[in-house]
This record gives sequence, structure tokens and C-alpha cells, in this order.
Amino acid sequence: MWKGTLQIAKIQIPIKLYAATEDKEIALKTLHAACGGALSHLKYCRACEEKVEPEDVRKAYDLGGGNYVELTEEELEGIAPPASKTLFIEQFADESDVARIRLKKHYYVGSDELGDETFRLLHAGLLRTNKAGIGYITLRSAQSLAALWPTPEGLVLSTMLYEDELRPMERIASAGNRAHAPISENHLFVFRQLIDAMSSPFVGTKYPNKYDTALRALLENKMTKLAPQQRAREEPAVKRENHLGDLLTNLTASLEMAQNGDDSFAPSGDDSLPH
Repeated sequence: MWKGTLQIAKIQIPIKLYAATEDKEIALKTLHAACGGALSHLKYCRACEEKVEPEDVRKAYDLGGGNYVELTEEELEGIAPPASKTLFIEQFADESDVARIRLKKHYYVGSDELGDETFRLLHAGLLRTNKAGIGYITLRSAQSLAALWPTPEGLVLSTMLYEDELRPMERIASAGNRAHAPISENHLFVFRQLIDAMSSPFVGTKYPNKYDTALRALLENKMTKLAPQQRAREEPAVKRENHLGDLLTNLTASLEMAQNGDDSFAPSGDDSLPH
């Protein structure tokens, strides 16, 4: 948990940050096949062909061609942002101006009892104006650009990518990927019907992590020393057609399937797992 201060002009609000996401991936260790011992990752110098101790490790920028610019820890510390427990909001922007592709890690924002009224005022103001606060925050000694945005339940802070970390969409050369390329209104009309027919409220629990479930089942079988009685059946590969054929015919057929409740276009529902 991060504790600090949110500052907007002359207003200061004590806040706490709580991680909003959790990595559930199962960590697997690497072992030596010969003896089963756990492997450690050693620093090894290919030039000297020997192991390197941590105190002999230096950081450098690779110029290419075997040339490097070495940097000392003192030099890096000299340009590091000062340690700060304050999130400075430098501006407010329309939420729609902050592209979702920019957002990285998310934190729930909590308030301290001393600033609870001001915190509620901030939440209500952002929610009613559809605005997000933009500023810098230092987390784990690293400064990040961040956006503070409202949900009906509270406030969320998201660290953001910088401008030069985003790749422009124009790099996709295919004319078909251009957003403003002409399209058939007939096709669009039918496709919108297909979207409507397949639309329903998003429920995250409907989409479990199938690989994680299979891995856990495999581990349970290994731990109980029971051979898996049944292997998870692989989903059949979707055959890729060399041509799209009549797009309108395909859209119409897809729409009829969706309207009739036919889920044959979805991945196989047989999620048989070892047990």
C-alpha cells in the first residue's frame, strides 16, 4: 500500500493506493534434470568466460559494434527524480482524451479520515464532468505519468505510457486497416445487426483462464501421483479461407446464426480437463 498526498493547486488530500489487479499466473521453477536441484541465474561474462560477482556488475548503454557508454550508480542517482509522496495533478482533461491504450497498471485510491470530505468532493466533481486528472507520481523510486479517473464506485489511478512509447496506427500499411477507408452501407447495416444480436452485458466470470485451470488440474494429478484420466481436448484450429467470398452473404448467415442462438461459430464448448 502506498500512502501519500494528492495535491490540486492549493488543495491537499491524504490518499492511499491499493493494487487493483493481481497476477494469478502459476510460477514454475527451473530444475537440473540430472539431480532435480533448483537452478540459479548467474551473471556470466562471455569475454572472460567466468562468473561475475554482483559487486563487479556495471550498467551501460549499447551503442552497437561492441561499444558501450558506461554509467555509474552515482550518475544514475543524480538524475533520478526526488523521492516524493505527493501526486501533483497538473491538469484535468476529458476522459475520452486519454486513450485506453496508454493505461498500464491500475490502483484503487482510498482516502484518509482527515480528508474524506474533500475526497468525496473530488470524486463527485470528476464523475459529473467526465474528467481525469493528469500528473506525475513516484512509485518504487520510479516516476510515472498517471491519470486519476472516476468510476461510480470510487477513484482509480492508472500509470500511463509516454507519448514516444506509443506506436502510431499509420504504421499499418494495409489500406483495409485505415479507419476512413470507404465501406458499403449495406454491409455496415447488416453487420450492426450482427453486433446487436451478439451483444450482452460483459461478465468477466464467463471467460475463465482455461490454461491456468488445466495447469492446476495437471499439478493436482501429479501431486496425488494419479495419471490424468482425460486430456484436455485441443480446440480445433479455425481454417483460414484464402478468399472472403461474398461478404454480405457471410454477414447475413452470421446474423441468422446469432439470432437463432446458434453458437457453432464460437470455440468448442468441450473444456474437458484432467481430474
